[in-house]
Amino acid sequence: MNKARTDAWFTREIEAAQPSMFRIAFAILRNRTDCEDAAQNAVLKAYRRLDTLNDKSLFRTWLIRILKNECFDLLKKRGSQTALLDNAAVYEMEVPDLDLNRAFDTLSSEERLTITLFYFEGYKTAEIAKITDVSEGTVRSRLSRARSALKEQLSQKEQRR
Repeated sequence: MNKARTDAWFTREIEAAQPSMFRIAFAILRNRTDCEDAAQNAVLKAYRRLDTLNDKSLFRTWLIRILKNECFDLLKKRGSQTALLDNAAVYEMEVPDLDLNRAFDTLSSEERLTITLFYFEGYKTAEIAKITDVSEGTVRSRLSRARSALKEQLSQKEQRR
Protein backbone atom coordinates (compact mmCIF):
# COMPACT_ATOMS: atom_id res chain seq x y z
CA MET A 1 0.00 0.00 0.00
CA ASN A 2 1.42 3.42 -0.88
CA LYS A 3 1.97 6.09 1.77
CA ALA A 4 -1.03 8.26 0.78
CA ARG A 5 -3.40 5.28 0.92
CA THR A 6 -1.86 4.08 4.17
CA ASP A 7 -2.23 7.55 5.71
CA ALA A 8 -5.86 7.77 4.60
CA TRP A 9 -6.57 4.30 6.02
CA PHE A 10 -4.83 5.19 9.30
CA THR A 11 -6.83 8.42 9.61
CA ARG A 12 -10.13 6.60 9.06
CA GLU A 13 -9.25 3.96 11.64
CA ILE A 14 -8.22 6.55 14.22
CA GLU A 15 -11.39 8.57 13.68
CA ALA A 16 -13.50 5.45 14.15
CA ALA A 17 -11.58 4.52 17.31
CA GLN A 18 -11.69 7.93 19.01
CA PRO A 19 -14.81 7.40 21.15
CA SER A 20 -13.49 4.05 22.35
CA MET A 21 -10.07 5.51 23.02
CA PHE A 22 -11.55 8.21 25.23
CA ARG A 23 -13.74 5.77 27.19
CA ILE A 24 -10.82 3.43 27.75
CA ALA A 25 -8.39 6.20 28.73
CA PHE A 26 -10.97 7.74 31.04
CA ALA A 27 -11.60 4.38 32.70
CA ILE A 28 -7.94 4.32 33.69
CA LEU A 29 -7.01 7.96 34.20
CA ARG A 30 -10.30 9.61 35.29
CA ASN A 31 -9.05 12.98 34.04
CA ARG A 32 -9.94 14.58 30.68
CA THR A 33 -6.59 16.28 30.10
CA ASP A 34 -4.61 13.13 30.84
CA CYS A 35 -6.95 11.15 28.55
CA GLU A 36 -6.31 13.54 25.69
CA ASP A 37 -2.54 13.38 26.27
CA ALA A 38 -2.53 9.59 26.41
CA ALA A 39 -4.66 9.28 23.28
CA GLN A 40 -2.50 11.71 21.35
CA ASN A 41 0.68 9.90 22.41
CA ALA A 42 -0.86 6.55 21.48
CA VAL A 43 -1.84 7.79 18.01
CA LEU A 44 1.67 9.14 17.41
CA LYS A 45 3.28 5.89 18.55
CA ALA A 46 0.89 3.84 16.45
CA TYR A 47 1.64 5.92 13.36
CA ARG A 48 5.39 5.69 13.88
CA ARG A 49 5.19 1.92 14.42
CA LEU A 50 2.57 1.16 11.77
CA ASP A 51 5.11 -0.81 9.76
CA THR A 52 5.38 -3.30 12.66
CA LEU A 53 1.68 -4.20 12.42
CA ASN A 54 1.53 -7.37 10.32
CA ASP A 55 -2.24 -7.87 10.27
CA LYS A 56 -4.29 -4.71 9.75
CA SER A 57 -7.41 -6.51 10.98
CA LEU A 58 -5.81 -6.38 14.44
CA PHE A 59 -5.29 -2.61 14.30
CA ARG A 60 -7.93 -1.71 16.89
CA THR A 61 -6.64 -4.22 19.46
CA TRP A 62 -3.06 -3.10 18.78
CA LEU A 63 -4.00 0.58 19.15
CA ILE A 64 -5.89 -0.03 22.40
CA ARG A 65 -2.90 -1.88 23.81
CA ILE A 66 -0.65 1.09 22.96
CA LEU A 67 -3.21 3.41 24.59
CA LYS A 68 -3.41 1.24 27.69
CA ASN A 69 0.37 1.37 28.05
CA GLU A 70 0.36 5.16 27.61
CA CYS A 71 -2.30 5.50 30.31
CA PHE A 72 -0.43 3.38 32.82
CA ASP A 73 2.80 5.25 32.01
CA LEU A 74 0.99 8.50 32.85
CA LEU A 75 -0.21 6.96 36.12
CA LYS A 76 3.37 6.00 37.00
CA LYS A 77 4.63 9.51 36.17
CA ARG A 78 1.87 10.97 38.30
CA GLY A 79 3.23 8.92 41.18
CA SER A 80 1.47 9.26 44.48
CA GLN A 81 -0.66 12.15 43.25
CA THR A 82 -4.28 11.16 43.00
CA ALA A 83 -6.23 12.00 39.90
CA LEU A 84 -8.73 14.78 40.25
CA LEU A 85 -11.98 13.56 38.83
CA ASP A 86 -13.10 15.74 35.96
CA ASN A 87 -16.82 16.06 36.70
CA ALA A 88 -17.65 17.34 33.22
CA ALA A 89 -16.23 14.17 31.72
CA VAL A 90 -18.21 11.96 34.10
CA TYR A 91 -21.44 13.28 32.69
CA GLU A 92 -20.30 12.46 29.17
CA MET A 93 -19.62 8.84 29.96
CA GLU A 94 -21.88 6.14 28.60
CA VAL A 95 -23.27 5.53 32.09
CA PRO A 96 -25.17 8.64 33.16
CA ASP A 97 -26.01 7.12 36.57
CA LEU A 98 -23.95 9.18 39.03
CA ASP A 99 -24.14 6.47 41.74
CA LEU A 100 -22.74 3.93 39.30
CA ASN A 101 -19.98 6.34 38.27
CA ARG A 102 -19.04 6.88 41.90
CA ALA A 103 -18.99 3.13 42.49
CA PHE A 104 -16.90 2.73 39.32
CA ASP A 105 -14.37 5.19 40.77
CA THR A 106 -13.76 2.86 43.73
CA LEU A 107 -12.41 0.12 41.43
CA SER A 108 -8.72 -0.21 40.63
CA SER A 109 -7.57 1.18 37.28
CA GLU A 110 -7.08 -2.41 36.01
CA GLU A 111 -10.64 -3.33 37.01
CA ARG A 112 -12.06 -0.17 35.41
CA LEU A 113 -10.16 -0.94 32.22
CA THR A 114 -11.38 -4.53 32.16
CA ILE A 115 -15.01 -3.54 32.79
CA THR A 116 -14.82 -0.85 30.09
CA LEU A 117 -13.30 -3.18 27.51
CA PHE A 118 -15.81 -5.93 28.26
CA TYR A 119 -19.08 -4.04 28.72
CA PHE A 120 -18.64 -0.77 26.84
CA GLU A 121 -16.32 -1.85 24.03
CA GLY A 122 -17.58 -5.42 23.60
CA TYR A 123 -14.24 -7.21 23.71
CA LYS A 124 -14.16 -10.89 24.63
CA THR A 125 -12.04 -12.07 27.55
CA ALA A 126 -9.39 -13.49 25.19
CA GLU A 127 -9.06 -10.13 23.44
CA ILE A 128 -8.87 -8.30 26.77
CA ALA A 129 -6.14 -10.69 27.87
CA LYS A 130 -4.10 -9.75 24.78
CA ILE A 131 -4.68 -6.03 25.26
CA THR A 132 -3.85 -6.05 28.97
CA ASP A 133 -1.09 -8.66 28.71
CA VAL A 134 -2.57 -10.92 31.40
CA SER A 135 -4.12 -14.38 31.29
CA GLU A 136 -7.79 -14.96 30.49
CA GLY A 137 -8.20 -16.25 34.05
CA THR A 138 -6.96 -12.92 35.38
CA VAL A 139 -9.41 -11.08 33.12
CA ARG A 140 -12.29 -13.23 34.38
CA SER A 141 -11.12 -12.70 37.97
CA ARG A 142 -10.98 -8.91 37.50
CA LEU A 143 -14.46 -8.93 35.97
CA SER A 144 -15.81 -10.96 38.86
CA ARG A 145 -14.12 -8.81 41.51
CA ALA A 146 -15.27 -5.61 39.83
CA ARG A 147 -18.87 -6.82 39.49
CA SER A 148 -18.91 -7.81 43.16
CA ALA A 149 -17.42 -4.49 44.24
CA LEU A 150 -19.92 -2.52 42.13
CA LYS A 151 -22.82 -4.58 43.49
CA GLU A 152 -21.60 -4.03 47.05
CA GLN A 153 -21.13 -0.27 46.57
CA LEU A 154 -24.55 0.14 44.97
CA SER A 155 -26.34 -1.99 47.56
CA GLN A 156 -24.71 0.01 50.38
CA LYS A 157 -25.84 3.21 48.70
CA GLU A 158 -29.38 1.82 48.37
CA GLN A 159 -29.45 0.79 52.06
CA ARG A 160 -28.47 4.31 53.15
CA ARG A 161 -31.45 5.81 51.36
